[in-house]
Amino acid sequence: MKKVKMGHSSLEVSLLGLGAINFGTTTDEAIAFEIMDRYVELGGNFIDTANNYAIWNGGDGSESEKTIGKWLKQRQNRDKLIVSTKLGALPKDMNKRDFSNMQGLSRKVILEEVNKSLEYLNTDSIDILYLHVDDYKTPQEETLETLDELIKKGCIKEIGCSNFRTWRIESARQICEKYGYRFFCSIQQRFSYLNPTIDAQFSPQVVYDQELQSYINWYKDLTLVAYSPLLGGQYNTTIIENDAYRTYYNEQKLQKLLQEQNDPNAWVLNYITKQHGGSVTLLTTSNVTHLEQMMKSICCIL
Repeated sequence: MKKVKMGHSSLEVSLLGLGAINFGTTTDEAIAFEIMDRYVELGGNFIDTANNYAIWNGGDGSESEKTIGKWLKQRQNRDKLIVSTKLGALPKDMNKRDFSNMQGLSRKVILEEVNKSLEYLNTDSIDILYLHVDDYKTPQEETLETLDELIKKGCIKEIGCSNFRTWRIESARQICEKYGYRFFCSIQQRFSYLNPTIDAQFSPQVVYDQELQSYINWYKDLTLVAYSPLLGGQYNTTIIENDAYRTYYNEQKLQKLLQEQNDPNAWVLNYITKQHGGSVTLLTTSNVTHLEQMMKSICCIL
C-alpha cells in the first residue's frame, strides 16, 4: 500500500490507517488480533488509538492500548509499525464520562499519561503522540515544552494535534519556532466526502471550516489524518441518516456518488487520501472481511 510522509517528520504511514477505538471492549482481543494481523499482511503499518477510547464502551480507557501492546509483544513486529496514541481527553472522574472534566494538557498529566501509554503499548517510544483536545487552562508553552522534553528523551518521536482550532495551531507553531521545540507533524480531524451543516455540533472536530482547510493547504508540514471517514455506513444507503449532514447539496452529492460508483466506500476513502496534498484516512472496523474489502479496493484504486 502507498505511504505518505507525516509532515516534516521522517515517518511514512499507510494511506489507510487502522483505528483501534473499540479494541479490547466491543471488539474483543481475539478479533482485534485477527484484524491487526490481516492489516499488516495487506501492507498496512499505521495503528491509531488513544488513552480514553474505552470509557465510551464502559472500560477505564486503557483497553485499546493494552490490546495493541499485547499483540505487539506476541508478534515482535514493533519496528515495522507506526503507532500513535492520544492524551488529554480522559475524564478525571470516571463517574462522569464526558468532556466536561477532561484531564487536560498540563505537564503533570502529560508525564503521567505518557508513562502509562508506554507501559500499556509495550514499547519504548510512541511514534506520534496527539493532543486529543485543546486545553485552554494550561499555557501552551507548558504543554509544548513538556512534549519537547519527552521527544529529546526518546519517549516520543513526533507530536500531533486533534480537534484544534486554527488560531491555536498557529499559536503553537509560533511557540515552537520561538523556543526551538518540535512542531506538530499531523492534525487529526473529522473529515469525509459529505460536509456537515454549518450549525452541526462537531466544531472544532471537522475539517469543514474554510480557515482550517486553508491552513492545512498552505502549511505543508501538517498531514491530515481523517477520522469517521465513512460516517458510520452512510455511503451504503441513499438516505442521509445524520441530521448534521442532511442538506440538499449533500443529498445531490450522495445520489451522484451512488449512481456512478460500484464501491462508494472505497471511492470515498480514496478521495480523502488525495486531499490537502496527500492525507491519511482511518478505518475503524470489527470485521476482518470488511477490512480486507476496503484495503484491497484502496490498493487497486491507488
